[in-house]
Amino acid sequence: MSTDAPPSASEPDLGPEWRSAWLAAADAEDGWAAVDAGSVWLDDLVEPTVEQLWEAAQAFGLDSHDASAISVPFPEESGESGGSGDLRLPAGKTPPRLAKWVRREWWHAPIRAEVRRLMTLPPGPRLVSALSDLGSQQPCPADHRHPSAEVEAADPTPAPGSVPGYPCACQLIVAAAWHAVESWVQVKVAATLVEAAGAEPVVATPPAFARAQTTDPARAELAPMLHLPSSSVQGRLVAARDLHAFPALSRVAASGLMFTSAWRVVLYETANLPLEARERVINRVVDSVLSRHDEDRRPWTPGETRKAVKRAIAVVAAAEAAEARDRAHANRRVTVTPAGDGMAWISAYVRDVDAHRIYNRLTSAAAAARADDPDGQRNADERRADALVAQLLGRPGPVPPAANPAAPTTSPTPSPEISVVVSLATLFGLADGLAEVPGLGPIDAATVRELAADGRWRLWVTDPATGRVVATGSRTYAPSAELARLIRARESHCRMPGCARRAEHCDLDHTVPYPRGSTSERNLGPLCRTHHNLKTHHGYQLANHAAAGQQGWTWTCPSGLTHTDQPDPPLPGP
Repeated sequence: MSTDAPPSASEPDLGPEWRSAWLAAADAEDGWAAVDAGSVWLDDLVEPTVEQLWEAAQAFGLDSHDASAISVPFPEESGESGGSGDLRLPAGKTPPRLAKWVRREWWHAPIRAEVRRLMTLPPGPRLVSALSDLGSQQPCPADHRHPSAEVEAADPTPAPGSVPGYPCACQLIVAAAWHAVESWVQVKVAATLVEAAGAEPVVATPPAFARAQTTDPARAELAPMLHLPSSSVQGRLVAARDLHAFPALSRVAASGLMFTSAWRVVLYETANLPLEARERVINRVVDSVLSRHDEDRRPWTPGETRKAVKRAIAVVAAAEAAEARDRAHANRRVTVTPAGDGMAWISAYVRDVDAHRIYNRLTSAAAAARADDPDGQRNADERRADALVAQLLGRPGPVPPAANPAAPTTSPTPSPEISVVVSLATLFGLADGLAEVPGLGPIDAATVRELAADGRWRLWVTDPATGRVVATGSRTYAPSAELARLIRARESHCRMPGCARRAEHCDLDHTVPYPRGSTSERNLGPLCRTHHNLKTHHGYQLANHAAAGQQGWTWTCPSGLTHTDQPDPPLPGP
């Protein structure tokens, strides 16, 4: 790289070559040492303007067919629009490649130019610098009020970004950017620990003094530097080495494609697998994450990531997972922990299948207790706790309240209904595939039979080509309505992105309100009571794609941001 004075205005333009090189270096985050771009001026490259970013994108040849670009206009930084308070998106230009922590549909939201620029920056020093330059975002410097004074006057809700609790798109994107930075920082922190202490535990044995052997002596020096006791440093080293061992996961974590809470789930859920099996599972999950990004699908929440890991284990590491389960099962136990005020916690470390069976039984008993005493003051948690005590201590029903010892006990506990998702081929014994219990994850045929013996069970049959639910069946005496069963089988939880509320505990919402909208498969979907309330009364809009013959739906939030989503099939396709 040249270190001479910058060229004068009379010297010829360097052309598009430096722009392509700039983008390549930005992707690699390796600096400019490895990039041959001729005589390029560092001051021009470290802090490019939005216009330079756009020109670089044009030089790089991005167009609407490129999966990493989107065909929407790009704001000017000068002239008629694009100032710090201007939220307009003028037509006529294609934006540069967006960072991986960004969803393409966010580009359409009303955002200030300096916030929009963040969306082009991958996690790293430049993004940290740009975020720091923004300063406080409360209130937002831009005016997010509706352009129509009449509409604004009729809306009692505060303008987005004007007061806490009603965020604008600028504030939300800044929050997402900082979370992407946090994930990048955690990867860098892990790398520095590995550099200092080694990728593998170091065993130091002085000559002729075997009894003086110690593991990871670097802990003693790291502890005062990190303000931690030596034992805590050891835990940090284990976690850092864990992440370092899987470069593919490290890359998606550093890119912001997976935030910290999600990629840590991947490491936790695979911790007991042998290294080779663990690597197969993690690489499969990372491939799925990258595929979702290429398709502009919503990133998984930690809970959804956990399900994805379990599915990957069932496909590529079933034998190793069975051995790990046997080892874990050997450590089953029950413990009691005092909690004060005459109370205590009782905890059982048992198979997850057994834990769900116990909880389902207690929930059924709690529902029966409510039916017997509809005017009672106990909530569902209290009724479940009473049912646990009653059944373990041999009483016929829950313990009556102390103030009313003569209160009637419940009838015998009803058998819970178990929902099982299974492919048609597996159902008829033509294939040895997996089934899935909503809320539990993939299970084998033996476990399905075990659950079925527990009570009534309902089958959700899937299309073998797509894994999507196509029919439901019931062996219950009084099954739910066929349509309600199909909707809840098709979508296992609330439609709001990030909400894990199970569909059976949700309302079935008419996307287009009845009677304007029909009571049909295309116009119904599960919404928990909280998000149903937001849609009905607080300005959150939901549009169904079923009318166009497509999967999924789009939320439009009061901030102006949109979130498009679709349900993952209960069972993966071939």
